[in-house]
Amino acid sequence: MTSSQIFEGFSVSHAAILNGTTGAENQSLYAVRNGSITPDSGNFENTGDDIVISEWFWLNFANVTIEEGFVPYSTIAYLTGTTVSSSGAAPNDYYSLPLWTLNSMNQPATPCVVRCPAKDSSGLVYTMDFVMYKCQWMPMSFTGPSYKTGLSVSMNGRALESLNDEVGNALPSNYPRSVGRLIALPGNVTGAITKEPFAGT
Repeated sequence: MTSSQIFEGFSVSHAAILNGTTGAENQSLYAVRNGSITPDSGNFENTGDDIVISEWFWLNFANVTIEEGFVPYSTIAYLTGTTVSSSGAAPNDYYSLPLWTLNSMNQPATPCVVRCPAKDSSGLVYTMDFVMYKCQWMPMSFTGPSYKTGLSVSMNGRALESLNDEVGNALPSNYPRSVGRLIALPGNVTGAITKEPFAGT
C-alpha cells in the first residue's frame, strides 16, 4: 500500500548529534524526555489606506531544546570542547567535567536529529526525523534536582540557515539555504543513526 503522505507523530524516541561528514551518529542524547523545534520569525506589515495591505514574513533561525533524563558526560564534553577527567577503578571511579567555561561558548556548529514514531493517515507505521543542518549550541541548563521529579539536563541550540546539508553537500538551487529537512521513514526505525536519506536534495 502506498502511503497517504499525511503523517502524525507521537512522543520522541531518539535524538543525536551527527558527525557532519557521513551523516552517522557521533553522540547520542540519552533518555530524551522532551524535544522541541520552534522557528524564530519576524514580520513586516505593509500598510496603506489605514489597513494592512500585505504581510511579509522571514525566518531567523529555529530554537532546538532537548531535555534529557541523564547527564551524558561524553556528549557534553563533545559539544563544549572540554575533556572528561577520570580516576580510580570501578566501582570506585570518579569523573569530572568543566561546567560553563568561556571556551565552551564558541564551539563549531553541528548537525543534529530529533526522531519520533509516526503513522500515516491510513495507519501505516513510519518514523519521522527532524534533521537540522547547522545547530549552534548554547550553554546547557539543568532542571532540579527536585524532590521526586529528579534532575534533567537540557541541551539548547539554534539551528541556523545553512548552504549545506548534514554531510556537507551543497543544497539545490531552488532552495539554496535551509535550516534542515523533515523525513518520513517507513517502519519503526530504531538504534543509532547511520545515514539519513535525501542528502543534498
